[in-house]
Amino acid sequence: MWDLPKGDRFLPRVEVTQLQNMYALEHNAKPKLRLLCAIHRKKGESIDEIVYATDLKRTTVHDILHRFCEKGVMAKDAIKQRGRIPFLTLKQRKSLVRHLEGRGPSGNKGGLWTTKEVREYIRKRYDVKYTHVHVWELLQALGFSVQKPRPRHYKHPDDVEVNKFKKKLPGWYAIIEKEIL
Repeated sequence: MWDLPKGDRFLPRVEVTQLQNMYALEHNAKPKLRLLCAIHRKKGESIDEIVYATDLKRTTVHDILHRFCEKGVMAKDAIKQRGRIPFLTLKQRKSLVRHLEGRGPSGNKGGLWTTKEVREYIRKRYDVKYTHVHVWELLQALGFSVQKPRPRHYKHPDDVEVNKFKKKLPGWYAIIEKEIL
């Protein structure tokens, strides 16, 4: 449809002042630009004149005006797109959160999950393959954050020797209190 109406034939039930009022009230950039194209067309300007005034491509201006002809004034708003269906259902994601919060991975002494371990768990449990980056985004969307276990020396993995080495705080508090009094 290359013969788009212009002037009073373009949006016949809408006046230029109505379009200008909608333009003034609009806060988002894209709908505002679409309304500007409609205002120019309603004033009787050609597509090339609108291209020069808005600095848009000719096909873009034509598509915008064509949308206005088909849908009316509500063509100023974007068309909602649903997007891709997630690989894991809501029930599966809830189950994954419960499992990750419940216990750490087997064979990991730190008790914290890595993206590699979560990726393998999802592959085995739900038969879904994710990349490491997607696992990272999924974990962030589920409310998990980055954590790193405190480093431990390889010769002293148990906490018994560490606890022997630590100073006892109540004893220090008692010394300090005696000096103050």
